[in-house]
Amino acid sequence: MDKFYVECMDLLDREFEGSSWNGPSLMATLDKLSATDAANTASWEGYSAWEIANHCAQCKHIIATDLGIVSEPFRYTGSGLFLPPQTVSDSAWADDRAYYRNLHKRLLNGLRVLPENMLDKEMPTWKASFRAIIAWLCTHDAFHGAQIRSMGIPSLKEPKHQ
Repeated sequence: MDKFYVECMDLLDREFEGSSWNGPSLMATLDKLSATDAANTASWEGYSAWEIANHCAQCKHIIATDLGIVSEPFRYTGSGLFLPPQTVSDSAWADDRAYYRNLHKRLLNGLRVLPENMLDKEMPTWKASFRAIIAWLCTHDAFHGAQIRSMGIPSLKEPKHQ
């Protein structure tokens, strides 16, 4: 893969859990939340941070499945792309965050060795090229991390930038 593609993979990692260009990374944001805060749906949109985190993971799982990187079913069942936690507890929250990290790592490892000729092939589930899906994915964690930080969760409040 060319240098730009490698930089995109690095960007995906930074936005997920690293030194993001867009504020705290998604996992840095999620790691500040207790299970109770993460499950709270008293946001303007009615989503909880946990549902949003599950959404990010589910999207990665769909991409990984279409690429043959994972074959097991997604750990949450139900319809929709913002699935609620099955159990709200600190251990369930810690387990889910470990799952998000593992899924992200597996997807990125697969994307890093993806043959270049796959980029213009159509992703079966979303009917767009893998190239377009990867470009979109570069913004996905950053967007949802910012969405969670804008929900008014008290444990995420920080002073304004100087």
